[in-house]
Amino acid sequence: MSGPKNTMVFFDTETGGLLHKHPTIQLAAIAVGTDWRELETFESKIAFDVKTADPEALAMNHYDAEAWKGAPSEREVVTRFSAFLGRHRSISLVSKRTGNPYTVARVAGHNIAGFDLDRVGAMFKRHDQFFPVDFRSALDTRYGAAWYFERQEKQPENFRLTGIAEFFGMPFDGAHEALFDVRLSIEVAKRLLV
Repeated sequence: MSGPKNTMVFFDTETGGLLHKHPTIQLAAIAVGTDWRELETFESKIAFDVKTADPEALAMNHYDAEAWKGAPSEREVVTRFSAFLGRHRSISLVSKRTGNPYTVARVAGHNIAGFDLDRVGAMFKRHDQFFPVDFRSALDTRYGAAWYFERQEKQPENFRLTGIAEFFGMPFDGAHEALFDVRLSIEVAKRLLV
């Protein structure tokens, strides 16, 4: 069963560094309807080996060993996130290999095209799971902001999520916590599109 036609799943990751070898330590998502109303949220810390992370990245992402105590494995998070995405499928596709129809989720977020989408895709691949999203229709507020501000007299200082939020006068105390960043991405998308 798929979700409403225009349901979007905004998502974000927090990581233990920018390199591929660094772990993804948190994943959050919010499914929104065409009226921007939250339909469902997903958030999970992810168990990881602290020795594989960059200490500066952990500090920036508010890592606290106590908060990650008992965090589920990456495999468990992938399974749970796959189920979440499955509940919000809104894009119908046809397999080129078999000709069979199937549905996937439309995803959105800030800087997902160049970072988060690849990271989460790699998590799914490591655990031999299909990542049920439509890569072609992924909506990235970073690129949307570049187009939006191309037509404006004033521009944000930078195109990071916090830079755009600051430009629009949106509070961003709490940034670099995945669920907070997802909500901030949704608010930025609303400002860019509405």
